[in-house]
Amino acid sequence: MEGYYLPDLAVGWRYQIPHLLNLGFRIVAPDQLGYGRTDAPDDFREYAFKKIAADFALLAKQLGESRIVLCGHDWGAALVYRIYHHQRALISHIITVCVPYSAPRANYIPLDDMVARFLPNFGYQLQFRSGEVEKVIRTRDDVQQFLLSLYGGRTAEGEIGWSAEKGIKLNKVGNFRPSQLLKGQDLEFYTTEFSRHGIHGPLNWYRLAEINFNDEKEYASTPKIEVPLLFIQALKDLALPPESMSKSMGQMIPSLTVEKLNTSHWALTEDPKRVNEAIGRFLEKHFPEKSSL
Repeated sequence: MEGYYLPDLAVGWRYQIPHLLNLGFRIVAPDQLGYGRTDAPDDFREYAFKKIAADFALLAKQLGESRIVLCGHDWGAALVYRIYHHQRALISHIITVCVPYSAPRANYIPLDDMVARFLPNFGYQLQFRSGEVEKVIRTRDDVQQFLLSLYGGRTAEGEIGWSAEKGIKLNKVGNFRPSQLLKGQDLEFYTTEFSRHGIHGPLNWYRLAEINFNDEKEYASTPKIEVPLLFIQALKDLALPPESMSKSMGQMIPSLTVEKLNTSHWALTEDPKRVNEAIGRFLEKHFPEKSSL
């Protein structure tokens, strides 16, 4: 499962999928709702985590699987945690990258308050949910600029296109150049996939806070994740710096394994070797029969 805080597609797991196949696992890697070749409803309420959790339960049933290992990066990680709560019987193990576990709350805290009080690095989410980005990002070229701003693209003067506190510098769209993280064929592929539906669908994920809260508040009294979980932390993630990792994560997840990588948010492609090694160690520990294949 791949998602959006800085955007990506299922192909973001392209360096992990062959490794997992070699370990003997069956792999299913869908784009999230709103992305690439998956549907992109206009109504943000269709993106509620509870609805998507039900979709994944149905997908697993159609594939003949009663228990699955669920993996997610970024928005995908946030969703994986909630799929566990909504569909506990389905999940045997969890692997997440970058986004730490945040337990369901009994009381709703609006995003504006969180940013003002203790999460200034989530300020970009206020911009992403506002509708202002869609007004500027309309054509294929705009979509490419949108992607470049988020993947480290800079102007000719060296000005960065995005910050965790403010979001995209919309007045600089048209001036961002390819970066080491996204260029050439990869840039063209991503641009094509994001241009299928535009960016309204992906940005709908930022409009779900109150809906998801109402769907999840019943789990505030049972917040623990009771299956083995591997959390891969990117130590140079600008929006999720190391100190943002929940101090209670170990208390909330009794069978927790943490691996720390010296990468940015794009750990899956920036250091695929170490990501694969971390995933391999975790899976071989919990599925020893696979290591003998």
